[in-house]
Amino acid sequence: MIRTFVKSLKYAGTGDLPAYDINRNICIGVNLLCLYVILLNFVSGAIFYFLSKNILIPIGAYLEAGIVYGIIELNRRKRFMLANFCFYITISVATFYFTAILGRVSESQLMILFLFGLIYYLFSKRRIRNLVICFNLLLLVCMEVNSELEIIPPTHFSFVVQHIVRWLVYAVVISLTLKIFQLYRKNTQMLIDLHSYHKTVKASLIVEEERNELKNLLFQHIAHDLRGPYIGVSTEIYALHAKSTKGVIIRPEDTLSLINASNQYREMLEDFMELSKFKDASFNEIDLQAIDIKAEVTKIVSKHKHSMAARGVTAKIEFSMGFPDLLIADKLKFGRIVHNLLTNAIKFTEPDTVVSIHIQNFGDYWQFRLRDQGRGIKEDKVGLLFKPYVTEKTPANPDGVGLGLYIVKHLVNIMGAKIVVETQPTGSVFDITFPMKKTL
Repeated sequence: MIRTFVKSLKYAGTGDLPAYDINRNICIGVNLLCLYVILLNFVSGAIFYFLSKNILIPIGAYLEAGIVYGIIELNRRKRFMLANFCFYITISVATFYFTAILGRVSESQLMILFLFGLIYYLFSKRRIRNLVICFNLLLLVCMEVNSELEIIPPTHFSFVVQHIVRWLVYAVVISLTLKIFQLYRKNTQMLIDLHSYHKTVKASLIVEEERNELKNLLFQHIAHDLRGPYIGVSTEIYALHAKSTKGVIIRPEDTLSLINASNQYREMLEDFMELSKFKDASFNEIDLQAIDIKAEVTKIVSKHKHSMAARGVTAKIEFSMGFPDLLIADKLKFGRIVHNLLTNAIKFTEPDTVVSIHIQNFGDYWQFRLRDQGRGIKEDKVGLLFKPYVTEKTPANPDGVGLGLYIVKHLVNIMGAKIVVETQPTGSVFDITFPMKKTL
């Protein structure tokens, strides 16, 4: 029952304020200080009266306790700024009152320091702070003048009681100061958390904006790139249909361009499907298994024999001496990397040239190297090579670079490998360094 009542006082006025609102923290802090002052005044008022027999001390203490309870009610009614001013004025007047009654044993300087700390906790606007600081300095002057002239006669204590009162004052002021420090720390931590959260949200928004831009760019290119092969396939089908209706014999070579167009269409669809998996958590995980790298590379190269034959390109595969029969790797991802790099090499290498694949073992890592004999890559494009749709289309390369190398880079990162590109006018070299996995 009591705990519920105290809790309702602590959070008075904060019910509809968001947790990250600094005003909510200050409101709770003021409510806590009010509760703390009420408790201190009830205890210290009785103790000081017992020591001094001066009825003015408990009267002032209990009157202050009643006023600060009213400040909690101001907060409950959402009068936050008024509550802050009233709390500061109440504590300031009480400081002057008790300093005058207790005399030199009150150690008023300590309470003034507490009031300065309270100013910076309650008021954030510089103009208001400056006004209240001036009031604080004026209060200090009034306290010193009264201490010297004894306009308000102080209570006289015996030597022993003076020391007891002084230490009690120390306890009250230090406890209030520590409470202010604690509230400062909470506010500071909240501001740090808010700043960190703001940076995180801002970074997320930037990433999301970049993703949306990339998505729009990809859709534009997808629509454009799919149209080309579709028109090619459609045109060839109509041409074959026209020959068929005229009774012209359709030869195998007549279907070659149709096969090439359909293969290009299939490769683009595979790239788009691969790209759609990037957000799938399972796709970004490694599925390690023991694979025969030699057989895997040979199989992938053989699948490209028709596209290589169309351009007079041959593939040369070499393995270093002592290369292991089996390696632990992700078979599907490695296969996709080799497929995309080889497709890219066949597209860019000069007709009637050789695409070389060299794989070697270095103990802690192994390396896959692919070299073509194309015209190389422009320097201003090398840094953008693994981004989608960045290489311009040329007569030698009517399709440009689409998503293939972008997918390669993504898969290489997932596998914990590194890819490096070297380019010259006589061709380009793609080096991928894979860590040597010892166990599954």
